[in-house]
Amino acid sequence: MDNAMDNLLYADALNLALLKEIVVDFLAVNHDEAIESLCFSDVPSYLMKDVFVAFGRKMKGDTNEVCKDGLNTMHVSELRMKLAEIGLDVDGSREAMIEALNANADEFAVDSNEDDEEISDEDSGSDEDNEEFSAGEED
Repeated sequence: MDNAMDNLLYADALNLALLKEIVVDFLAVNHDEAIESLCFSDVPSYLMKDVFVAFGRKMKGDTNEVCKDGLNTMHVSELRMKLAEIGLDVDGSREAMIEALNANADEFAVDSNEDDEEISDEDSGSDEDNEEFSAGEED
């Protein structure tokens, strides 16, 4: 707990999104001890949003339930996977990743719909295969 703030400020200064998220999640899990032993006066106010997001995830049981746009409560690794799916750069701060996904929301929605269609096509094909297999057994 002693170096949590140092690690948070270091991660923020070097734009290390995963380290920052780990430290913030640690603070959320250990919030009672953090409140008693840490000084938050040196923490920039914009980092408090990350602390609240992590605390909100902890309170919801980390179910990855999403708020309005679905991106604000996602883990950095999930944001990176979504960016990679649509061929965007996966580096940067959490805020930059969310901004990039919002800017390309139309492309992401199209890709998601295509994935859903592929799954339904595969499902319908498997029914036909089952019918052909059943018909072959009757012969």
